[in-house]
Amino acid sequence: MSEQFSSRSGAQQLPAEGRQNAVSKRTLDCDICVVGNDVAGLVMAGDLASRGRDVVLLTTGEGARLSLDGTLAPGFAMPTEELVARVGEADAQELLILSDHAAERGLLFAQKAGVTAGPRGRLTVARPHEAEGLLREHELRQKLAPDSTVLVQAEDVAALLGTSAYALALGVVPAERIDAQALRAALEEAARSAGVRFVPADGTVAADLNGLRKYLDFGRVRVRAFQVVVSGAPAFARVGTVPFQTIPWVCGTFRVPGPEVPYAGLVDEAGPAGARFHWTGDRLTFAAMTATTAFTRVGAARVVRRHASEIYPEVGHNLVEGTRARLRLPQTGGMPLIHEGERGVWYALAASGDELTHGLMAAALIVGAIAERDDRIVLLQPFAAAARRSWASRIARFAGFWHARLAAKLQGEAASAAPEPAIVEPAPADTPPQEAAAPEPVTPLAPPAPPRRRVAAATAASRHAARAALHKASGWASDVAARAAAESARRRRPRREMDEDGTQRQ
Repeated sequence: MSEQFSSRSGAQQLPAEGRQNAVSKRTLDCDICVVGNDVAGLVMAGDLASRGRDVVLLTTGEGARLSLDGTLAPGFAMPTEELVARVGEADAQELLILSDHAAERGLLFAQKAGVTAGPRGRLTVARPHEAEGLLREHELRQKLAPDSTVLVQAEDVAALLGTSAYALALGVVPAERIDAQALRAALEEAARSAGVRFVPADGTVAADLNGLRKYLDFGRVRVRAFQVVVSGAPAFARVGTVPFQTIPWVCGTFRVPGPEVPYAGLVDEAGPAGARFHWTGDRLTFAAMTATTAFTRVGAARVVRRHASEIYPEVGHNLVEGTRARLRLPQTGGMPLIHEGERGVWYALAASGDELTHGLMAAALIVGAIAERDDRIVLLQPFAAAARRSWASRIARFAGFWHARLAAKLQGEAASAAPEPAIVEPAPADTPPQEAAAPEPVTPLAPPAPPRRRVAAATAASRHAARAALHKASGWASDVAARAAAESARRRRPRREMDEDGTQRQ
């Protein structure tokens, strides 16, 4: 029986007209087909080709992306406290190590390729109602990854960012802004040099991923591979195997000639309704999550202006440049979606805003699983279903967004409505003592409720030392990684390989 009509083949699952047209298609045979030319797809294709694999990469174009998606930094958007609750301290620590190694690898590659890097730094900032959670985050990160974060108190945050909206900040090291377009171009050149075949994939890709050989059909081309990697939101949308949830965002750039903000690294606001921004000279590039999609540029400009003016009132009604409407980004629950689905089919989807680091991390895990039988990819298996679309998750996100927005609004109103202590003016000097007006009785103000912790005094970082602390690159992962590597049998299992004719061998 020929392979075209063998059991579980892709042609057998196509309709009758599809089977007739399959004969006229141009067939490309390869070991591994990578669908998606994002950072993860380019790195995986280049690494596998350099190891002797025959790799075909289907380019799907660039998906929706924030203009701030260009920072290499370790860590995850999911709070470490929740991460530990999901996988335990040992696995959470190993995931932090993997993200740190991915950031360092990206910085090293950018340096060798001559890609523009800098300015340094990534701050996670918290308003007063979120400060307690950020303090717990710092304490747990110091336990799992000592010296990987620095806590910055309120006065230092105000000095760095030129705003008093935040009560606390957490700096992550190492972190550096990267020219993402130049990095992707350098990765593509490296993949081509390694022998990767690039094929544009236009329109929807019909996929049969169940048999020993996988089939992907589009246009007049059919790709036949032993393993398939689906990488990035555009690839997920084209193949359509795993639906994922998206979150609406708005973003734009303001020209604010007044303030001088010394910190130009990326700033992330903690919480489900947080914003993200950075300064470049007198330009403020700002993005914020929204509850519903802004369908027009005018509506998006109004929303992003409202969010930005809560932090920087001097933004006013300045012209918003490059405002994006209908911008929906993948929601992965704060963790990258990296796992093996069907046998020999791998998935990689970075969390919004972390395409560079999470892409490099996904490449290391998937390439290790394919080429080295390294099974550390199972560390992320508990998060595999986080991106799947469901009404319950949408409602939970909507409720969490407005809860956070309302808490921030009430906190701001309470601070502005706090009564000032009464001032008793002394009697005029020429008034006789017996005729001096008696001062009105002053009702003592109730002492403010003491904070659960002294957030402002939780760190010894001074105003001048804060920026220096954010610039240092810690080597905390070296010893831990060396100990993990000593456990040679840990997280490794035998994986069946296939001969050239498609039969399996041990």
